[in-house]
Amino acid sequence: MESRMEHFEAVVIGGGAAGASVAYELSCFGPVVLVEREAGLGYHSTGRSAAVISENYGPLGWQTLVTASRPFFEAPPPGFASNPLLHRIGALYFGTREQEASLRNDEAELKRRGVSCRLLPATEAARLSPTVRTNGFTLALHEPECADIDADALVQGYVRAGKARGLRTLMSTEAVTLERRTAVWHVRTSGVEFTASRVVNAAGSWADEVAARAGIRPKGLQPYRRTAITFEAPEGSDVRSWPMTFDVAETWYFKPEAGHVMVSPVDKTACPACDAAPDEYDVALAIDRIENATIMKVRRIVSRWAGLRTFAADEQPVIGPDPDEASFHWLAGQGGNGVMGAPGAAQLAAALAMGESLPGFVGAYGMDIGRVLPSRNFVAKAAKQQAAV
Repeated sequence: MESRMEHFEAVVIGGGAAGASVAYELSCFGPVVLVEREAGLGYHSTGRSAAVISENYGPLGWQTLVTASRPFFEAPPPGFASNPLLHRIGALYFGTREQEASLRNDEAELKRRGVSCRLLPATEAARLSPTVRTNGFTLALHEPECADIDADALVQGYVRAGKARGLRTLMSTEAVTLERRTAVWHVRTSGVEFTASRVVNAAGSWADEVAARAGIRPKGLQPYRRTAITFEAPEGSDVRSWPMTFDVAETWYFKPEAGHVMVSPVDKTACPACDAAPDEYDVALAIDRIENATIMKVRRIVSRWAGLRTFAADEQPVIGPDPDEASFHWLAGQGGNGVMGAPGAAQLAAALAMGESLPGFVGAYGMDIGRVLPSRNFVAKAAKQQAAV
């Protein structure tokens, strides 16, 4: 006779922003266990993110979840964090004449969701971001409420608040096997075994691998490497007053970072799930792009790193029950939006996992849930589009 194992309402695989936030949301429904392979939380993508909240960044599905997340960032539960989670810096998106229509559409969508923004001539926007070379740019979108996020405080706050509800965390522990039998999931980790009513796959770049272990068909999630460096700010510059600055084509962005300047070439190099490291070519690309786009010179690199950004084929979120097994839930495909969209995405994922009413923001923003569910045929659709090119 099989011995009785500890049972949980849910097991969450992954201890980044996604896993920590959904574990917290689920912990009010019953006992939850979070399983993280690394020794620390947020080691991979979360800990290497630019960690800002910009409601104009990414595909529309994520933009909506980011707007839905702002109330949590601005007013987390009492005792969640000792300091504010946000530090406002603002953002500017510079576009060429050919990109003006796109910027006007962005402005209209942001205003529809109640996001503060305005369009500025590029020359006027350059007064806010004074190092940008405006030749070639004609228009910019200013998003004044863009803010830095304290990503570590966010993750730690979620886990601490979850533990107060009974959340269990298993660090340096890997979910080796996940098997559905006798109407529950039997989970064997590198340390313990237990059962759970449902699995929530928040494993980031490893999400398809976790699914395969559970006998669930992968969703074609692809990790990509993204590089960033920080360098010394121009002498005499008060970088603290600079907004985060992008070009609409997404070939670079930069922002103030602890008295220095952080820049990324927004590289997107397909790679397997791994502990990403910066490539010298991508570092050189970051330097070349920032020196061409601005009057800044990179005289000394202060730090360099790389992180993984994982996308579904249509680049939309993958949230909700698997179409082949309703007790296996996805919270994946963040594509670089995972930290800023964590609160909203977790609220949606938890509601879908527990069969609860959808969060109010779904109706308020007219969010099409069908565009984020794992049941959508995004892999076949993307392959068909690619074949037609």
